[in-house]
Amino acid sequence: DRILDESNPFTARIMVNRTWHHLFGQGLSGSPDELGAMGMPPTHPELLDHLATRFRSNWSMKDLVRSIVMSSTYRMGTSNPDPRCAEIDPDNLLLHSAPRRRLGAEALRDSVLAVSGRLDLTMGGSPVPVHLTEFMTGRGRPGASGPLDGNGRRSIYQEVRRNFLPPMLQAWDLPVPCRPVGVRLESNVPSQYLVLMNDPFIREQAGFWADRLLEDASLNQSDRIEQMYLSAYGRPPSSEETALAHEFLAADAERPQNEVLADFAHVLFNTKEFVFLD
Repeated sequence: DRILDESNPFTARIMVNRTWHHLFGQGLSGSPDELGAMGMPPTHPELLDHLATRFRSNWSMKDLVRSIVMSSTYRMGTSNPDPRCAEIDPDNLLLHSAPRRRLGAEALRDSVLAVSGRLDLTMGGSPVPVHLTEFMTGRGRPGASGPLDGNGRRSIYQEVRRNFLPPMLQAWDLPVPCRPVGVRLESNVPSQYLVLMNDPFIREQAGFWADRLLEDASLNQSDRIEQMYLSAYGRPPSSEETALAHEFLAADAERPQNEVLADFAHVLFNTKEFVFLD
């Protein structure tokens, strides 16, 4: 009752700040775990209070998210700020441009499944057992391994075992699941892109993506290239990218077409444009 009492503004403020943090990559207050005296003061206190008051009117997360993502601030759509603004506000605290954000571990995995066509959007159900590699040993190891692609289910439906976390998600900074984490650490280490290059899950999904495109007999090579760019990046390829793609696909003409196209799909998974929201 005290958490939701009308005299307590902190619950709504914290939820608004966390929601803003997840949508923009940084909160109105830079310390989502601490909005008290030990935390960082909000950069836009009036905006935080406005959104908190609106949120308290119905406690609807969907309405809160809708109001933020439909704002002109969220829809600025550029990560290339005006040099003058960048000089005045180098940390983008005044929101003069859209921040460039890296996908989280689970979002990256789900994006790979979505692009390959394997993502199962079914809601609810039992968790999918964790896939076990030969290196995942130790006390409490499950007796059987789950499927490599988690049956295509979203990451939220994957079983979480504290001592047997998926190596791919760990490489991309999946936090330890035994405590709440308001702000995730974002490392930049070689193992992350080594995972994208070598992880069997990534290679399998590249193959599925290629097979799906080849099943459509109405598509020619240029159509497939365009479809792949649209799926991976949300934009058509430039003329230079199209030429390079044709050159890449023609270089191994003696190999089966599905293998060559899978290699190209694998290349697209390994780009910064796929990993980052720009």
